Amino acid sequence: MNDAPDTTGLLEAYAAGTTSPLAAVDEALTRLAAAHEALNCTIRFLGDRARTAARASERRWADGTARPLEGVPFGVKDVIDVAGVPTTHGSWNHGDEPATTSATVVRRLEEAGAIPVSKDGTTEFAVGGPHPPRFGAVRNPWDPERWAGGSSTGSAAAVAARAVPFALGTDVGGSVRLPSAWCGLTGLKPTAGAIPRTGVFPLSWTTETVGPLARSARDVERLFAVLRGPDGADPRSGPLPPHDPVDRDDLTGLRIAVPGGAFTELCDTAVRAGVEHLVDELVAAGAEVVPGEVPSAGDALPIGYQVVFTEAATLHRVDAARWDTYDPVVVKRISQGIVTPAVDYLRALQFRVELQRELDVVFADADLLVVPTCPSTAPRLPDGTVVVGGQEYPLYAAQSRSTMLGNLTGAPGLAVPTGLAPDGCPVSAQLVAAPHGEATALWAARVFQARTAHHRQAPPSAS
Repeated sequence: MNDAPDTTGLLEAYAAGTTSPLAAVDEALTRLAAAHEALNCTIRFLGDRARTAARASERRWADGTARPLEGVPFGVKDVIDVAGVPTTHGSWNHGDEPATTSATVVRRLEEAGAIPVSKDGTTEFAVGGPHPPRFGAVRNPWDPERWAGGSSTGSAAAVAARAVPFALGTDVGGSVRLPSAWCGLTGLKPTAGAIPRTGVFPLSWTTETVGPLARSARDVERLFAVLRGPDGADPRSGPLPPHDPVDRDDLTGLRIAVPGGAFTELCDTAVRAGVEHLVDELVAAGAEVVPGEVPSAGDALPIGYQVVFTEAATLHRVDAARWDTYDPVVVKRISQGIVTPAVDYLRALQFRVELQRELDVVFADADLLVVPTCPSTAPRLPDGTVVVGGQEYPLYAAQSRSTMLGNLTGAPGLAVPTGLAPDGCPVSAQLVAAPHGEATALWAARVFQARTAHHRQAPPSAS
């Protein structure tokens, strides 16, 4: 199979009449089947539903009523409801009954014309390890001996394998950005509350967001415009400031900070080189590097886990009688949450405010932070270890060192592919903006991607 078009390319092909929504959906389902056989990325194929929607999209293109995403197929992480389809949460314990309504994010995409074609693999309840007992590990398209990354693992693998142009994921400590980084994608964790979570199985009310995984910043920008805004049901999703995409091809006036400290202490040489490459390109396009450090960044990961595990324990405690069928990683994590003293949880929430204030200081003089998305290339299976500077480390000691910052503070983060490491796997940098500064991060990424071709590199399995 040849490389498939991305979202923007597919819409252009529809407008030119060189392909049709039904042909694109059929090809997506064919590619998904092949990707699933190789990578174990799909929990459920939505073929009949998708083909029916594709025929309706063809009529809209024919009569001139095509909507912004008319006929574009996409995948859905299986903690997000699609009406009429079971949501398994990657677990034996849930998902036998079809969802009665679609999540707000799915409904908005469908109202814009997009077509869900799959429910994608996830770690159990989006908090488990790489080997969920019900469905097993999702392998990485760049190297099937590695993990695609969690917890939006199937979504990332399907997009990277060129089976679908984009997919929906969720992000509690990096679960959109980490698999995006390890699979060579552009993935957005939006500002807390910018995208409603209604119809998404909850994990952490403090840190959880929903976001898109795609191949380019221009596609993510298109998707974010459809997904953002309150729905009147998610209490954390309220009125938002205007989202004004920056329509410029240069970065004159953009100020970027490149903090060190905890962001680079445990970070592979290839990842750091990718960050430097991104900074060099942004500067060449007109950006200015300014000072900026986050002194408490090193505490964000352990304290963020404390918040997430405690809130997850609150949600899962009612199912304690069934924990013997849970992924042992899930049990370990919610058990940690159950024994967390209230004073420690409350102190963690206070640390969150202090960390927000540190970011406020940085963003008084900078528009973006540029940091590694994660410190290594994709983890090796079966143990899920990562290699940094030639030394092996446990996955959870390293993976969310940079991403948890955005989950605790609510700031948006955009993972951007910056090339390939010597091991042949992608590396990534993260653009962190002030709350509701997604347009700035997307602008910088779009300019970077116009100057480079990293986001267009496809894994061998995609052909």
